[in-house]
Amino acid sequence: MNLQARWYRDTLPLAGARVVDVGANVGDLSAFFIDAVGPHGSVLSVEPLAPNLDALRARIAAAANPPRWTVAPCAASDHDGEALLRLGGDEQTAHNSVVVPDGSTAPGLVRVPCRRLSSLAAEATVVKLDIEGHEYAVLDEALARLPAVTAWAIEYHLQPGRSLRQSLDALRRCGFTLYGAGRRRSDPTGPWITAELPAALDWPMLPVAARRADGTEFKMLHVVARRGV
Repeated sequence: MNLQARWYRDTLPLAGARVVDVGANVGDLSAFFIDAVGPHGSVLSVEPLAPNLDALRARIAAAANPPRWTVAPCAASDHDGEALLRLGGDEQTAHNSVVVPDGSTAPGLVRVPCRRLSSLAAEATVVKLDIEGHEYAVLDEALARLPAVTAWAIEYHLQPGRSLRQSLDALRRCGFTLYGAGRRRSDPTGPWITAELPAALDWPMLPVAARRADGTEFKMLHVVARRGV
């Protein structure tokens, strides 16, 4: 079990949950979730890329628990229709993609179906978002429209024109308490630990994880937002 899955096991209310894994990739975390939710829970893996969908469906076919694990072959977004993806994410990991604005002309762009998360997963109780910066648009649309969600697990990415503080404040206004993952300075390779996020937290307060080839900064933050704690 990797560090992210261990943190989710310790911080998310997974037993019996209806989990929606947005940006499921090839299904590593979805496989963890289907074990963690138990016999009364379910997992919906949301993924737009055909090779990743093939890997997901193969895992589901080999699993012992269909039909509790299903796939939505689309991107999650703030509208129903199509989204434009750039293959290859900022984290430079395999099988990733990034939603880019319509009209973009960079190499390696593909069009995929997309759906509003609020219509795609109306019964969700736990939602994981790892979509390379498109999380802001998805939350703008879905946060107030998914009242059954008791926990969000969000991988936030630094994006021009997007305030981390404003996005976190929107979660707080909906009744969520926010926690971040980090490591002790004395144990930089150790397990993730949980800390409640300060109200004033914004991107300038966080370290630069890397610099892209064009010189821009890459930052991200793992957040769990839980209601009723």
